Amino acid sequence: MLMSVTIKDVAKSANVSVATVSRVLNKKSNVSEEAIQAVNSAVQALGYSPSFLGRDLRKSETRRILAIIASTEQSFYSDVIRGMEVAAFSQGYDVLIATTHDVPNHEMHLLGMLFSRAVDGAVLLGPKLDAATINSLGEKHNIAMCLERLDNCNVLTVTIDNVKAGRDAVNYLIRKGHKKIGLITTLQRSQSSIDREIGYKLALKDNGIPYNEDYVYFGGYETEQGMRGCEYLMNLPSPPTAIFSISDIIAIGAMNYALSKGYRIGKDLIFMGFDNIQYSHMFVPHLSTVEQPCYAQGKLVIEKLIENMKATNPDHNLYTLPHSLVLRESTGD
Repeated sequence: MLMSVTIKDVAKSANVSVATVSRVLNKKSNVSEEAIQAVNSAVQALGYSPSFLGRDLRKSETRRILAIIASTEQSFYSDVIRGMEVAAFSQGYDVLIATTHDVPNHEMHLLGMLFSRAVDGAVLLGPKLDAATINSLGEKHNIAMCLERLDNCNVLTVTIDNVKAGRDAVNYLIRKGHKKIGLITTLQRSQSSIDREIGYKLALKDNGIPYNEDYVYFGGYETEQGMRGCEYLMNLPSPPTAIFSISDIIAIGAMNYALSKGYRIGKDLIFMGFDNIQYSHMFVPHLSTVEQPCYAQGKLVIEKLIENMKATNPDHNLYTLPHSLVLRESTGD
């Protein structure tokens, strides 16, 4: 059975100490040219491959950042990750991506990479751990959140103002002349969903429209849930004339149902989604939506996190980037 070559084997072959081999491999200046040549020759002859993890742990730096997401099915994550990777690469870091499938215990398991110093920092996108737990972890480790925020959470966070975004979206539907506005949201109580629901209620209040809980459907993030939500809403005794969904995937499912029943989208019934994913302008009719700057959020959170890694007093602020409404055929625009 072949045994892996160790640094001691290299030192013996080069007739130098292990410390000298280490200095050569780490490109230290206090090594003679003769020793450098001997070590490099031994490395090549023996086929030695240094343990980068071990070297990184000794240096207390890995140049790696862990990004923890719920799943790869949410397409808006791709732009966020791209922004993270660009910002990380520009400063000599790599981004590792891992999924939790919305399981808090798995999120904590993945953070074990941070505790064991296999990564230098971690970004939670859609965290499932509670604020108290994240605060405790943030006191000892470089942790940030992106896309989502948590009340009473004292770690670096980059997101948008989801309350204002939901409020702006529904106010626009009201300005189009609609007073009966349905909401399709999720049973999964992420902070962004809750904030968008709050925005929905505030927009109704802004315009003196009573909140009607019958106009709210709680489902999942899948297109099928959007179809079920629209079916439920349109079978009410007095159905809505406009529907706001807290994600584009849900909104597209809702529009699919409406089309199957012969509704003229943009005329008989209007829709507003959230996220401006690629499918929102591929689906016909094109979906009006709230655009959040995914790339910019990913880029900023990495820049700020790397600054925190080098800072004496880490930045635990909440950064909210601007959103915008993208108006298309589904609202008659």
